[in-house]
Amino acid sequence: MKPSRRRQLIADLLLLLVTAVWGGTFVMVKDAVSAYPVFGFLTIRFALASVALLPVAGGHLRGLGWRGWGAGALIGLFLFAGYGLQTVGLRYTSASKAGLITGLSVVIVPLLSALLIRRRPAPGALLGVGLATVGLVLLTLGPANQLVAERGDLIVLGCALGFALHIVSVSIFAPRMDPLGLTLVQVLTVGLLSLAMSYIEGEWAAPTGPVWFAAAFTGVLATAMAFAAQNLVQRFTTPTHTALIFTAEPVFAAAFGVLLAGETLLPRGLAGGLLIVAATVASEIDWSEQAAARVVRWASPAVALAPPLLCLALCGPTGTSQGLLWAGVVWALAILAPALVRRLPLGEGRVALAGAPGTAMAMGGGSPLAPPRPGLRLAREAAQLIAPLAALGLAVAAEAPRPYALLAGLAAGAVALRLLVRTRAISHAVASTAAAATALTSLLGVAAAPAFLLVPVVAWARVRAGGDSPTYSLMGGVGGVLATLMVLRAAGLG
Repeated sequence: MKPSRRRQLIADLLLLLVTAVWGGTFVMVKDAVSAYPVFGFLTIRFALASVALLPVAGGHLRGLGWRGWGAGALIGLFLFAGYGLQTVGLRYTSASKAGLITGLSVVIVPLLSALLIRRRPAPGALLGVGLATVGLVLLTLGPANQLVAERGDLIVLGCALGFALHIVSVSIFAPRMDPLGLTLVQVLTVGLLSLAMSYIEGEWAAPTGPVWFAAAFTGVLATAMAFAAQNLVQRFTTPTHTALIFTAEPVFAAAFGVLLAGETLLPRGLAGGLLIVAATVASEIDWSEQAAARVVRWASPAVALAPPLLCLALCGPTGTSQGLLWAGVVWALAILAPALVRRLPLGEGRVALAGAPGTAMAMGGGSPLAPPRPGLRLAREAAQLIAPLAALGLAVAAEAPRPYALLAGLAAGAVALRLLVRTRAISHAVASTAAAATALTSLLGVAAAPAFLLVPVVAWARVRAGGDSPTYSLMGGVGGVLATLMVLRAAGLG
C-alpha cells in the first residue's frame, strides 16, 4: 500500500472513531438537555473543552497570527451554526425530519468542495453520496412514513449547510495552519457564541450533577479530543470522504440507543444503516479492472448462495441442527459440486508434433495441445447434473423440508438448461447474486434489501473483466430474482 494511501486509510479510521464517539454521546446529551437549557449546556460543554485543550494547544495560539485566528473563528461560526440552528429547528419540526435534513450535509459537501476549492468528486464518492442520502431517509423516517413540510425545515436546512461548511472549511485551512491552535480557537468561538445566546434568551440555570458529568464527558472526549483529531487527520483525506464517514453518526447513535436506552430500531432503519455503511465502502473502492477481477473471483454461486441457505437454516420452520444439515447438503451437492466439476480439465495433453500446422500452441510453451476428449467432456457434464439430482433425491427420500428440495430441484434445472442450450445467455454469477439478495430480503424483511446493491456491483465486475455482456448480466439478474420468487412461493415462504 502506498504511503499516501495508508495515511488516508488511517485518517478515515480515526474519523470513524470520532464519529462513533459523537454517536455514543447522543443518549447522554438527550438526558442532560431534557431538563436543562440547550445553549447553557453547550456553553458548559465548549468551555470545558477549551480548558481541556489549553495545556496542549495554548502554546500554538501565538503561531497562528491574525489569519489563523480569523480562520478558527470562521470555522467555529460554522460549527455553532450547525449546533444552534439544529436546536432551534427542533422546536418547530419533528426529530426524524431534523435528522434527515441534517444528513443532507453529505450531499452539500461535495457540491461546496467543487464550488469553493475546485475539487471534483470521484464517481465512487458521488455514488456513496447517493446511497448515504437514501440510507439517511430510511434511518430517520418515522413509522408513518410521512414528510410534511413545517416552518422549522428551512432552519434545520441551515444547520446542514453549517455542518457542511465546517467540514469544507477545515479542509481548506487545516493543511496550511497549526491544527491544534485552530481547534482551540473554533472551540472557544462556539463557547462564547453559546454563552451569548444563553444570555440573550435568559436560559441560564445552575447545572446539576448529571449535567456537569455529561458536559465534562462530551466536552473533553467528544469535543476537545474529537475536533483536535479531525483537524489533525482531515488533511490526509478528502472532504467528501469525511462527510461520508460522518454519516455513520446516526448509525452509532441508533446502536447506542438500542443498547443503552432500550430504544427500538425499525427494520427500515436497519436497512438505512446498512446503506450508509455501503456508501462509505463504495466511496473507497478503486473501481478499476483489478477491483473487478477481485469481485469476479469471489462472486461465485457457491459464495453468493451460502448466506441465504444459512439464514433459511436458522430462521426456517425446522430445528436449527436439522436446518443446518439440509442446508449443508444442498449447498455442497447442488451448488458447490457442479461448480467444482465444471472446472475439471478435459484431458488435454501435449503431442509430439510440435509446431505442426493447424495445432493450437500451448501457453508459455512450444508444444501444441491435443483436442479435448469427447468422452471426458460427456462425463464431466453428466457429473454436473448428477450432483444436484443426488441432493434432490436425498431431500425427497428423507422427506426434507420443502424449501431444500425445491432449491435442489432448481439447481438441477439450471444445470440441465445450461447443458442443453449450451449458451451463455445469462450471467450465472449475477443470477446467483440476485437470487441470494431476493431470498435474504424475503426471509429477513426490508432490512436485508441493501443486499441488492451487490447485484449491480457483480454485473459491473463481470462486464469490466470481460466475462459477460451487459445483456447477459441483465438477464441473469432478472432470472435470478424470478426463479427465487417462484421457489419461495412454492415453499410457502414468499
